[in-house]
Amino acid sequence: MGGSTWWRGQLELGRGGPSRLASMEGLRGFAVLLVFLVHYSDLIMPWVGVADVTGSLARRIGDAGNVGVDLFFVLSGFLIYGNLMDREQAYRPFIRRRLRRLYPTFLVVLGAYVVLAIAIPSASPEFPRNPIGMVPYLGFNALLLPGIVPVDSFITVAWSLSYEVFFYLTVPVFISRLHLRERDSHRRVRLLRWCALGTLLLGGLISGTHPRLCMFFGGMLLWEWLRFRWPQEQDDPDRVRSLDRLSSWALVAAIVAAVVLSGTFLQGLPRVAAMLVLWPVLCAGCFAVDGRMRRWFSWTPIRYLGNISYSYYLVHSLVLQGCFLLLERIWPPGGTAGWAYWAFLLPCFALTVVGALGLFLVVEKPFSLDRRSLHPRRLGQRLA
Repeated sequence: MGGSTWWRGQLELGRGGPSRLASMEGLRGFAVLLVFLVHYSDLIMPWVGVADVTGSLARRIGDAGNVGVDLFFVLSGFLIYGNLMDREQAYRPFIRRRLRRLYPTFLVVLGAYVVLAIAIPSASPEFPRNPIGMVPYLGFNALLLPGIVPVDSFITVAWSLSYEVFFYLTVPVFISRLHLRERDSHRRVRLLRWCALGTLLLGGLISGTHPRLCMFFGGMLLWEWLRFRWPQEQDDPDRVRSLDRLSSWALVAAIVAAVVLSGTFLQGLPRVAAMLVLWPVLCAGCFAVDGRMRRWFSWTPIRYLGNISYSYYLVHSLVLQGCFLLLERIWPPGGTAGWAYWAFLLPCFALTVVGALGLFLVVEKPFSLDRRSLHPRRLGQRLA
């Protein structure tokens, strides 16, 4: 009993509030599960091979898991836009809070990558070995530039953090300069729709990843709908049931679209367009209706995974690389063991959760989530 109470105390973030927040935590957990499949499928491929059905399926699963990042972007757009629309905030304190949320955990993981790259050169062949190349390489990565600008990412998933930081830096300016708080919701929605469409299409002309910035606008549109449209419909039982069913089908359709629509087909634009519609619909069902989707994504284990999702997102690839480096020493890959994909799936996932829990408890929670620890005096005591 005491142990379970302690774990609840560590993993419940104490936000309280409506139950829709519980399902939001679960959605984050679902998103990192999808991202896990990307890197697991890629790293185990030398053992599985691509010749048989399992190999082809593994490649499809790995490619499909990329849509987990799109779900993260939708949730970020919803939360950050809603927070800024609810109350006007000074720009610099807002940015400081967001960077304080990201950087302690990120810098620890970046440091771990550097140490391992120096200790095991074969594991990171892209890491510069001379100071002239190393300093700018680490500087660009520390500033979270990979992704938005054409710089190689040292941490596998860090490209998406550059999108997050870009959103943090620009959305307060977007809201204030366009006087969005003074506009009515209908005008804001029209503007956001055009922004989403423009980002999707223009981003596709620039690169294969930039269109995914449109997901932030999907989250912003979701906030507008929940705040101003849904209250007019939420007392209609037929509307409630329809939204619950629609969100369930949106989840199914998102999974099917992720598998069927390749990330390389037309630079991934059809899949991005599908996720721009389907993920907000799924979120709407979770947040607005006490139905099937809210119950599923409020399940405690998936919620707890969501609460450590940032630590998990940063460290899971590092843990997986360690697992497969060890496996390579014990059992060299042969490219014919299709069964290995399923045999190692749960053990590898469990090890990534253990690694994420350690990072969350030691770094993320005390330095990014515990507000008391962020007081300069307390922070100095922790670092001493």
